[in-house]
Amino acid sequence: MKKTLSGKKTYFTAGAAVITALGAYFAGEVDLTVTIQAVFAAMMVVFLRKGVTSEAAKAANGEEAPAPVDPNKPNG
Repeated sequence: MKKTLSGKKTYFTAGAAVITALGAYFAGEVDLTVTIQAVFAAMMVVFLRKGVTSEAAKAANGEEAPAPVDPNKPNG
C-alpha cells in the first residue's frame, strides 16, 4: 500500500483541498475570491513538489546546478 501511494499523496491532498474549496463555495460559506485563492494554493503545492522532485533527481544524477545570480552584477 505504501509503495502504491508513493509520490501521489501530495496530489490526493491537493485534490481534496480543491474539492473542499469548491464545496465551501457552493454551500455559501465562502465567496469566489477565497475559493480561487484556495485552489491556487493547492495547485502551487503540486507545482512546488514537482519542482523539488525534479531538482532532487538532477542532484542525485550529478547534474550541475545553475550558478546563483549575483544581484550586484549588471546583466549586460
